[in-house]
Amino acid sequence: MFFAFDSWTGLETKDHYLKGLAYDDNVAGAKAQEALGWDVKLTVNPVASNGDSRKVAYKATFLDHDGKPVEALKAHAFFIRPTSEGLDVDQPTETLSPGVVGGEVTLAQHGQWQVRIHAASKGRQYQLVERVVVE
Repeated sequence: MFFAFDSWTGLETKDHYLKGLAYDDNVAGAKAQEALGWDVKLTVNPVASNGDSRKVAYKATFLDHDGKPVEALKAHAFFIRPTSEGLDVDQPTETLSPGVVGGEVTLAQHGQWQVRIHAASKGRQYQLVERVVVE
């Protein structure tokens, strides 16, 4: 019992019951996303550091099934710290060029982060999820 309580980080899934009920919707969304045929690439590069915090620049490039930039793209970025509570960052992205979104964000700690970018174009939805290491 001691080790179970002593090692617990305090992290838990919010609304776990509702998320479980949405499982079929998530599977359908993943199939619809795959059917789009989009090619999405993410880059995350350090800009500055101050103690444990890191400022990074990120860029996501969205190409359609023909290799052309996805038009009318709107996106929102989430940087999620998988092992610590209260450090997550979310912000709207900037459109850098057709099919390319990005921005800069300051993260409280270096190390592993999960990047999620929720994008939409002409009623089509796409979610990029990628694990990155910020040095």
